[in-house]
Amino acid sequence: MIIITGVPGTGKTSVARELSKKMRVPLIEVNRIVREKKIYTGKEDGSYVVDMKRLKKEIENRNGVMEGHLLCEIPLKAEYVFVLRCSPKVLWRRLQKRHYSKKKIKENVEAEALDYCLIRARENYKKVYQVDTTRRTVASTVRKILRIMRGEEDDSVDFSNYFLRP
Repeated sequence: MIIITGVPGTGKTSVARELSKKMRVPLIEVNRIVREKKIYTGKEDGSYVVDMKRLKKEIENRNGVMEGHLLCEIPLKAEYVFVLRCSPKVLWRRLQKRHYSKKKIKENVEAEALDYCLIRARENYKKVYQVDTTRRTVASTVRKILRIMRGEEDDSVDFSNYFLRP
């Protein structure tokens, strides 16, 4: 299994869709599974409150390209784990276009600047790769992931100076 995770707005769904096509493996969209199987206990601020134990049980034996922001929170057996990253400034604009509330935008931008998904993924998986999607198209991101999987390159991302701006 290949896991694609990261905060909302980093390109997970688009990249995972393209990667699954290229590799000719199933696409597993965690948010869709949550909705279809009703793996939630309610809603808070417009988002589902997911039953993480039930979700893990539902997805742990699936194989293919699995994507979702919650995957950094769930230890699964995976060959590759990719955390997609995006500059907080660009992420803010992307989430505004999705009509996220200002509160939700702020939460997600802060999570990105503080490496939340990366830290959680590293706690749950042996080897985690990160790919900066800020200036990459979906196709170039997929090519980057495939090069990483072939061992041809790696990527490093650091947005820690985001909060240091005047």
